[in-house]
Amino acid sequence: MTTIEHDPQEPKIDRTPGPWRWVFPLLLFGVGITALTRGMDWLSFAGGIALGCTLAGWAIETTGNRVPTSWKQKQTRT
Repeated sequence: MTTIEHDPQEPKIDRTPGPWRWVFPLLLFGVGITALTRGMDWLSFAGGIALGCTLAGWAIETTGNRVPTSWKQKQTRT
């Protein structure tokens, strides 16, 4: 049986929920207020980009940067 060498000084993986519980509502509120009061301009566009990047960061952290198996195509035999 093969054994794997482990570094005893390796830090533990951070499994805390992260800042997502307060970042999403704060950004969504900011983008919503900006869009309602100023209309669609570069500031609301930048807020939307920030919201999308935050969503992507959350998805990457949640999935461990792996594609869910339900998204993968089944191999077809030819």
